[in-house]
Amino acid sequence: MATAPRSNQRKESSVFNVKPHHDDGVALLLMNDQKSVGMHGSCVRQHNDSMMNDKKAIKRVEGQVAEALETSGIKSILVAVSGGADSVALLCACSRLAPRLALRVEAANCNFHLRGAESDRDSSFTADLCLRLGIRLHKLDYDVDAYLSEHPGISTEMACRELRYADFFRIAQERDLERIAVAHNSDDDIETMLLNMLRGSGCRGLRGMEPDNGKVIRPLLGISRHEIEDYLKAIGQHFITDSSNLTSDYRRNFIRREVLPMLETRWSGARKSLARTLSIMKEEAEIIEDYYRRQLSVLTPDPTTLLVYTEGVSKGTILRFIEPFGGNPSIADDIFESLDKEFCERRWMLSDGYEALLERDRLIIIDSRISGREPAISWEKIKMSPEVMEKIKNNRSHNVIYLPNDESSYELRRPQTGDRMAPLGMKGTRLVSDIISDARLDRRQKQDIRVLVRKTDKKIIWVPTLKRSRHDLVLPEADFIYKAEINPHPLTLNS
Repeated sequence: MATAPRSNQRKESSVFNVKPHHDDGVALLLMNDQKSVGMHGSCVRQHNDSMMNDKKAIKRVEGQVAEALETSGIKSILVAVSGGADSVALLCACSRLAPRLALRVEAANCNFHLRGAESDRDSSFTADLCLRLGIRLHKLDYDVDAYLSEHPGISTEMACRELRYADFFRIAQERDLERIAVAHNSDDDIETMLLNMLRGSGCRGLRGMEPDNGKVIRPLLGISRHEIEDYLKAIGQHFITDSSNLTSDYRRNFIRREVLPMLETRWSGARKSLARTLSIMKEEAEIIEDYYRRQLSVLTPDPTTLLVYTEGVSKGTILRFIEPFGGNPSIADDIFESLDKEFCERRWMLSDGYEALLERDRLIIIDSRISGREPAISWEKIKMSPEVMEKIKNNRSHNVIYLPNDESSYELRRPQTGDRMAPLGMKGTRLVSDIISDARLDRRQKQDIRVLVRKTDKKIIWVPTLKRSRHDLVLPEADFIYKAEINPHPLTLNS
């Protein structure tokens, strides 16, 4: 049911007992008049105090939201609104600030149909609120059970998260909205820190939520739930209470309703202390993250290779390397422990088709979706000129080769036993297998190696990415030449 904002106003009444025909009547009248004046003064003071408190509440919340939006530099947002106190407060604050900040505000509401009539009630409430505020609303309905059946092994909470954020990002892109604004507050931040602590998280988990990650912004992260309710009371705005928030069925609700209240019975001000710890962790985590960024810049020859047998490599190093590919702390721990064991090639499944492979002195990422596919070579016909000839002479890339004939004169195949080529700049010939061995390639790179062969005599002209032969060199007097370029399989990181 809709929850009315708390009110400090109280109904008060005064009784005037006037007796003009008795001697004590005047005194009684004066006494009652004094009492009424005193009571009236008390009401005025209470009213003034209430107004001052309301102004403080409005300034506190809207000031925080304005600062977050101005810091990000954005001018358009999609606010996720459930009808609860937090999201209603965020939507109202953004709506009230919109004229001053030149902010374009749209809203999205998700109906997961998990609570029967309550779910529909919440969506109706949100629709009415957006209509009153003049804000465009994107209404989203989901069949969570169907999604769970298609994605076995994930929880209902995770399914709802995946569904809503997929649509949030879609809407933001279609409507050219710069951020998705969600209404997490400081209490949520504390709960996240405790949840991550219980999962065995490192410093990044203990720093809680990011205020703005470039896609999702959390303008209320510095505001407590109590302050949010004070704000809604001050602006006279109702909100909806989700009955699932009143139970301890979900882990976050258990921490919110059981753990934190218990801590506060033993340690007064526990929330403030935890919030202070969280603030410190956010600052210190950034220092630690900067260290890992610099370390990875040295230990990763490319984004999919980590030199693991190097001094200073830790579980944290490995975790930050594998995370973009779906790795997690548990896998990072297992990989790190494997470094001390007698070497044997090992694989770890990550997510979305990625695998981590420990080979020789490195950990490499393999995308099983594209592993084994033929690499693509693009061809371009170029008119010869002195400038082009100079560019050819200065070319140091083994990903590009300039040839006198077009692609119909060549074929691309896998290396075969006994293959030899005549490398440019060397006398005689070399085994292609020796060229590959000298390059110290890992298994994934070896799988991608091909040779470009001249059809007429089967001579190897090029080992893309490694070496070209001294055959089929281009001449300055040619009218046209052909540029061939290998396009190695790119690994697409998770967004």
